[in-house]
Amino acid sequence: MSGEHSVSEPLIEPGSLGTRAEIEAAIADRRRRRRRRDRRVFLAIRLISLAVVVAAWQYYGMHTAAVIFEPLTTVFRALGTEFHSLGLASAIWYSLWTFAIGYAIGLAAGVVIGMCVGLYRVAEAGLGLYLQALYATPMVAIVPLLSIWMGFGVLTQEVIIAMFVVFPCVVSVSVGVRNLDSDLLEVARSLRMSRPALWRHVLLPGTVPYIAAGAAQGVAMGLVGMFIAEIFTQLSGLGNQLESAAQTYHTDRALAVLLVIMTLGVVLRTLITLIQRKFAPWAK
Repeated sequence: MSGEHSVSEPLIEPGSLGTRAEIEAAIADRRRRRRRRDRRVFLAIRLISLAVVVAAWQYYGMHTAAVIFEPLTTVFRALGTEFHSLGLASAIWYSLWTFAIGYAIGLAAGVVIGMCVGLYRVAEAGLGLYLQALYATPMVAIVPLLSIWMGFGVLTQEVIIAMFVVFPCVVSVSVGVRNLDSDLLEVARSLRMSRPALWRHVLLPGTVPYIAAGAAQGVAMGLVGMFIAEIFTQLSGLGNQLESAAQTYHTDRALAVLLVIMTLGVVLRTLITLIQRKFAPWAK
């Protein structure tokens, strides 16, 4: 009968959906297209927001007294003058060099202390109270004391930058260590891993996302510490440029220096993200 024949016929011919490899390739291709589309949308939103901010800056600056705010075109002209006549390039180099040393010291200390506090209860009992007290203390209040104790040289500036960087790193890394999979630690102990091997193969790879988060926060805090250090201890670098422009009411020059500061912050955080993707692609 025709009904029996229709029932016995297969609804889907064998192989019409392709092999497993073809299906997986199609799924991967769809995911790649979706990621590309999401990146294009993200970039478009970012460009639109940037255009809105630039237009608002220009409009507000053109309709405000020059001593209060300046349009973006005037700020760019002042930026060119700062580079060619007022030594902005050398100031940037001095500030970046000082920041790099202080940031490296603060990041290394923050990772080590955060690991110890998160892993060892003895370290947490001995250091936790003092770390919380110092983290709650405004660093601006400590800077004058450091200037008295250590003088007004470059070393003091680097120590101040390191202090601004170390505490966000300690908090982030210690949280990362506590959130590690306990099974990994048990397996490492059962394999009788040495302490250096435990740090190298378990702790550091497992806390890379938290280290990256602390490093990103440390960039912003370190830049703040850099300018505070340059203003309080020794008028040099970008802090000198900003202080002199503000005291003489050159708003365009002050905004130009602030524009450089914001650009440095974005570039440095992007650099940290690229380094993370290069050396730890598993950390999303």
